[in-house]
Amino acid sequence: MKTSILLFTFLLGMQTLAAQAPAETAPLPEKLAALPQKLKVGHFPSPVLASTDPDEPGTYFWKHNSTLFSAQEDATIVEGGAYIYYNDQWNLRVSMSAKEFAKLFGVQKGLMKAGQPYTFVDNWRRDSRLYGGWAMWYVIAELPSGERVCGIGKLDTVGKLYGE
Repeated sequence: MKTSILLFTFLLGMQTLAAQAPAETAPLPEKLAALPQKLKVGHFPSPVLASTDPDEPGTYFWKHNSTLFSAQEDATIVEGGAYIYYNDQWNLRVSMSAKEFAKLFGVQKGLMKAGQPYTFVDNWRRDSRLYGGWAMWYVIAELPSGERVCGIGKLDTVGKLYGE
């Protein structure tokens, strides 16, 4: 009986691992893995399915917004950007200066105030093909103590239209 329970538990655990997307468990890029994750980066909705727009026929949109948040301390943005997951790893898509990144999220002078969410409203993926994928937005910031920290937010864009 014990052997059956152990085997069932093992198989259930293996099934759970197989059901997870590799992007969820893949190692972080080196520059992010080395920093404590003290900031939040979120996306809504997540996962995000595609939609279409009659004003742009032949284009699929994965419409979502993204939010930055520092819960306990003010944080000054150093850089931000996004990675895309392919070839079994995170690949840099874009890296932005503090000024560029802060502008997208409406962070005045690049200073994230503690407890204040900052939102990039129209952070949309668009393509002529309907296919899913993974993205990861990141922010690196400095706390008043001088400590560098980061936040990451992974986003699953699904290769299906809403309502299918």
